[in-house]
Amino acid sequence: MSGPVFRRNLVAVVLGLLLIGLPGPAGADDLAPSELVERMRAAFERVQDYTCRLIERNFRRPDEFSESDYAFKKPHFIKLVGRVGRSKGAVVVLGRDGKTSLRKNGFPIPTFLVREELRDFARSDFGSLIEEIEQMLQAGAEAAVTLRGDAYLLRLAQGNRVRLYVVDAQVNLPIELLETVDGQRVSLTEWRDLRLDVGLTEAAFQP
Repeated sequence: MSGPVFRRNLVAVVLGLLLIGLPGPAGADDLAPSELVERMRAAFERVQDYTCRLIERNFRRPDEFSESDYAFKKPHFIKLVGRVGRSKGAVVVLGRDGKTSLRKNGFPIPTFLVREELRDFARSDFGSLIEEIEQMLQAGAEAAVTLRGDAYLLRLAQGNRVRLYVVDAQVNLPIELLETVDGQRVSLTEWRDLRLDVGLTEAAFQP
């Protein structure tokens, strides 16, 4: 995975490309957007489970920063344990029955209070993210891919909204997603310390 220095440099490049609205000079190893998405889909299909440290920032509401331990296992088990920020003390699990349960500091939270958040959580895995990218491409989003160091930058633009996905070129899975509107940063999601096929069992996905 990328080191701290590379990550800082990469974020600077990302911001620069977003602000000028261009993919930057092409490299010999650049891919067509559809080819990169195919690589991402193939990589996800090979993976049986993964863990990471999920970090989410909302630049419009800085108090919504969160950092969580995230785990996924096929066919569709998800568990998030909040460590810092707004998710601290929360344990969210998507179990075998396809229903999401949420507890915070040991107490269940009524589903009707967090319906939208739970729906987003149920589609927070890499498979759902790739499906979302495919849907954006099918809807006519402007797309460009550029190779920068050990990552691909996939830029998708729809009107005044731009999403820039940083995809690790070795594992072909995303490590960052920066979203802007009218050139202003809206949100940043990071998948740090990504580990693939760690051997998670179903028992790990208990509320």
